[in-house]
Amino acid sequence: MVEHSVPRDADSKPKLLNSVPDIVQALSLAEKFAFHQQKPDGHWCAEFLAQVYPTAQYVIFHQAWGTDLSADASQLRKYLLSLQTSDGSWSIAPDYPGDISPTVEAYLALRLLGQAADSEELRRARSFIRNAGGLGKIRVVTRFLLAQFGLFPWKAVPQVIPELILFPTWSPINCFSVPFWARHTVLPLAIIRHHEPIFALPNGKSASNTFLDELWLDPQRKSAPYGRSLLDLSTNDPIGFVFKAADYLLHALRLLRHSPLRYLARKQTVEWLLRHQNADGSWSGYLLAFQCAVTALLLEGFTIDDTPVRRGLAAMETWTLEDDAEGKRIQSTTSPIWDTALMLEGLCGAGIPRDDDRLRRAADWLKERQLFGPLNDVALYCPDMQTGGGWAFQYDNSWVPDIDDTTAVALSLSTQDVAALDKYWFVCATEWVLGMQNKDGGCPFNDMENLTDPSTADITSRVLELCTLIIRNASAPQGRPPANLVRRAQQAIPGAIRFITSKQEADGSWRARWGVNYVLGTYLSISALASYVEEDGRGPIARIVRQGVSFLNKLQHEDGGWGEVVASYDMPPPPKGQGPSLPSSTSWALLGLLGAGVNAGEPVVQRGIAWLVREQTDLDGAGGASWPEWHFTGVGFPGKVYLGYRFYRHYFPMLALGKYMQVTRMVPKGEDEKTIM
Repeated sequence: MVEHSVPRDADSKPKLLNSVPDIVQALSLAEKFAFHQQKPDGHWCAEFLAQVYPTAQYVIFHQAWGTDLSADASQLRKYLLSLQTSDGSWSIAPDYPGDISPTVEAYLALRLLGQAADSEELRRARSFIRNAGGLGKIRVVTRFLLAQFGLFPWKAVPQVIPELILFPTWSPINCFSVPFWARHTVLPLAIIRHHEPIFALPNGKSASNTFLDELWLDPQRKSAPYGRSLLDLSTNDPIGFVFKAADYLLHALRLLRHSPLRYLARKQTVEWLLRHQNADGSWSGYLLAFQCAVTALLLEGFTIDDTPVRRGLAAMETWTLEDDAEGKRIQSTTSPIWDTALMLEGLCGAGIPRDDDRLRRAADWLKERQLFGPLNDVALYCPDMQTGGGWAFQYDNSWVPDIDDTTAVALSLSTQDVAALDKYWFVCATEWVLGMQNKDGGCPFNDMENLTDPSTADITSRVLELCTLIIRNASAPQGRPPANLVRRAQQAIPGAIRFITSKQEADGSWRARWGVNYVLGTYLSISALASYVEEDGRGPIARIVRQGVSFLNKLQHEDGGWGEVVASYDMPPPPKGQGPSLPSSTSWALLGLLGAGVNAGEPVVQRGIAWLVREQTDLDGAGGASWPEWHFTGVGFPGKVYLGYRFYRHYFPMLALGKYMQVTRMVPKGEDEKTIM
């Protein structure tokens, strides 16, 4: 049954301007492309893009530990140089202004790989860096990397103390007061910061190495401050003031490095790292944390031949990719759970029979990777979550399941198996997700009640969609969810609705935290809220949904598509919905409009569908086709790290076209509006 929320003429029938055979053909091509990309065991995983950072840091890491990369140097240089922009810089996203930190890391990596300092590429990079203020302007992570080679003074790097691991969970500051991606990086960084190592460069080892002196505006004055002054922060940024003051205090406490407490903290941090190494040898699922963990162990006396280090280095190599077209590179993480869940849902929506063996294999692959038991970070600070039931993002990241992936998998598997809602895996997954709801009614990505992993509208909207699925099937003839799960969903819904509606902006839009940006946030929010529109269509939720629909309508481009670029996070006022039309953005807008009950015959929908059909031009040479997209529409840290999911261009258009076909086939003349409230 299709739910409708925006009133329409009861006697009207969608006027279909797009040829159904054309849409069916587009879905057929998309299905073939998807199955050509499926792995033999049933899952999907596309290359995960994060611009130059991962590969540059991979080269720098191996320089620290004396690895000979000469056999790969040419292919690594090829990839790094392919990302350089016309002004000599490297950026944090395609078609985005150059950024000094990735440019410095790429510059150093290329020098280490044998690129001549007087080459045209490095001359242009050097000019960009100096014009941007020189090495004194780089961000904190890049400072840490350079300090390990004497290229930046350790005293100009923020202080991180291993004693953090000793703070109890009830303390205002402890390991769990930062989200997992910071926790799994900060703890090994604290070990590195304690040792303050100086590794060798091609010109030797020195605490004041001159290898990059050409990038300083004044090489005699390298103690560059980071961030704004305490006085400025006290006036304009009270939270920043607290962190800056804490850093000053930690610098003043450097004498702790020789105390018995420091020895105990280092010992417990090493034990924590060994305990948190995943079965495949990785740590945390993210490359920087991975590299920091290996470095910390080596600094604490482990050798390259010791099992944890050897397993870690071997696992790191499994994240590398190489081909003649692009060269050799490494991914910052992998996305098999996310890609498989969304591809499975897209194929189900496109009309592939649910019992198709290829879909069953994908579903089984996902179920096998559900994380049960108390051995995860959430269970350590939340005893009620001991059972587990979540999914992580990567192949093997058992310590950090997250809400977004867990919700996506639960929704996808319940699409493939309509009787899934009473299955043990579904009940555990949903109870785990609902147990992570914050007091504000919203849901974070991973860590409850966390200052730096707050509730977001996009995550909360997905959770509300999951709750809606449970309530809608409370009386289903098969696959009926248990009564206690229905009650938990009912309890979670009011807070989720309250949180989502509170985040709507004056123009009717929502900002997304994990994808670009207002198009995605608005799609997820109005789709989730649509089932709760008041019966008469005149209440506050109906008004909120209509405002969101109006916002998406206004953003449609002349060509029928939608598009938004990462600058919408960084520029005041944000350029909402501005940028070239993109397959992912266009699909999100269509899913939002159709999910909110907009008539499929409306010109805004028809033009959007026509854009998707017309732009399916990326042929795979084996009878399948996809949509070209080279802009990034994923987000790591707004303003600092943006991400490219290579399958976003594919499964979201499949979902949009499939949704359109469902609506146009299943909306009979004169059907009344239906909601679940």
